[in-house]
Parts: sequence; C-alpha cells; structure tokens
Amino acid sequence: MKHPLEDVSEWLQSHTNQNLLIQKREQDDLDQARLMLEFIGYQDGDNCSIDDYVACKALLLHGSGVVITDGHESPLPDSTFTLAVDGLSSVNVEDHQLTLQTGRGAYTIMPQ
Repeated sequence: MKHPLEDVSEWLQSHTNQNLLIQKREQDDLDQARLMLEFIGYQDGDNCSIDDYVACKALLLHGSGVVITDGHESPLPDSTFTLAVDGLSSVNVEDHQLTLQTGRGAYTIMPQ
C-alpha cells in the first residue's frame, strides 16, 4: 500500500518550477506563503524540539518566495518552507490543489 506522503511528493514534483500558494490554517490563524518550487526534501526526526516549534517530520519545499502577513510580503527565511507532517491524518490530492491535515493544522497548496 502506498504511503500518503508518496502522493504528496509526486504532486509537488509535478509542480516544480511553478509558483505555489501555500496556506496554513492553525486554529483561527491563517498564514500564507508564495514559493517558486525548485525541489523538495524530507526531514525525519533529526531536529525535533520539545516545544513543537521545529517539526520532527517535515517536507522541505525549497525555492525563492515570500511570506504574506496582513497584506505585506517578507522574504521566505532560508528559501525554504517547512511543511510539518507530524500527525498527518488526511491527504487530498487533486490536479489543482493539495490539502493536508496534520496535528498542527491544515495546509492547502495550489499552483498560481
């Protein structure tokens, strides 16, 4: 049986060299980023933190981009967006959108 992260990785690979809008909804907070995806990586437990600030398992979306906060844009730190996948509970892969539900929140990624 295929692991859900394989579907996520395949979708992301099919959207390399494209601009993606990433939305992360955590409780009542919505964070957004725009990223020109160059390649993806995976972090598996090397940099866990006790306070959950750094995810144990994460997809690392590498590329140039911006974080969008209250209508203002700031450069993406380290040209990487960390997509925490700890507690991954559901994945929905469609041509025009990728949705993930994790223990930290819900992510929606779509091409721009």
